[in-house]
Amino acid sequence: MLFGVVPVIAALLLAMVTTPAQAAENPLSTTGARGLVNFYSGEVEVCDTRGDGRRAVALAVNVTQGRILGYPVDKNGANGCTPQKNTGYGADFDPFWHTPNRGDEIHLEVWIQDGANGAQEDLASTTLYY
Repeated sequence: MLFGVVPVIAALLLAMVTTPAQAAENPLSTTGARGLVNFYSGEVEVCDTRGDGRRAVALAVNVTQGRILGYPVDKNGANGCTPQKNTGYGADFDPFWHTPNRGDEIHLEVWIQDGANGAQEDLASTTLYY
């Protein structure tokens, strides 16, 4: 009887500590930009998807804690979503500014803008849970 219970207990424990696969890859796209919150690597990523000369920007906010999680900006204009030299990451990434707690609500916004002080264009947003 004990040998039948052990695998069940192990499976339940594993289910309780495993983060869902969807939490790592949750890309959000808009015209000219794609961003995501990568909970496995602890980064917010963004990349420019069009050669329009605009910047791609992503902002992730931990709504539960009222704190910014990450704010990457792809300033290159149109280098696409290919990895940067020697990094293995997309066009720009920002390590988490703090570690969210399990169940925290994360708000992700992605947009493009013309220059450093340009207005947000083609804003897309979504809500995720850590």
